[in-house]
Amino acid sequence: MGCTVNFTNVSDIAYSCDELSTGGLKTVYLCDKSDLDLAGEIDLTASPGEVTITSASDLETSGVKFVTLGFNNKDGFSNFTDVKTVNADGTGSAVPTIQIEFIRMGKDLRNTLETIARPGAELVAFVETAAGTYHMVGYDFGLYAGTVDGASGVARTDKNRYQLTLVGDENVLAYGMDVNNWGKIRS
Repeated sequence: MGCTVNFTNVSDIAYSCDELSTGGLKTVYLCDKSDLDLAGEIDLTASPGEVTITSASDLETSGVKFVTLGFNNKDGFSNFTDVKTVNADGTGSAVPTIQIEFIRMGKDLRNTLETIARPGAELVAFVETAAGTYHMVGYDFGLYAGTVDGASGVARTDKNRYQLTLVGDENVLAYGMDVNNWGKIRS
């Protein structure tokens, strides 16, 4: 006998022509998971799968240090995927991946990426998509910088760029958040 699925509090999935389905990323903030844990301002119990930020002001004021990952939102590369795999034997995992492209292989960008790509680091990303959805990614076990790829380009029409890939291994899909909680991340 298999496990039962309780659909009591599950909403129907409805198609709507009014929903924005534009692909891409708009904003990405990154912080160290330990800063977020110490601040103690995240509540996941108010609504299943959704983040509530309990800070009276914002997370940054509560001591969480953020870096904004600025990129061209039309670069044809930057994206966020969240893939959950469930196996017949009862095991499963969710693998979030955030890929971001930065222009010009300069010294300051190199140093920032070198800091982010520290072995053993546990990072959490806050992602705003071009479709107007908001996500907290890597909260349970943290993201890590899987790759930093720099290329000068071969021809004048090629990009001189770095590409950063953040990867996680979570038990559940990334947590969603509404626009009010998104506004409590940074001042």
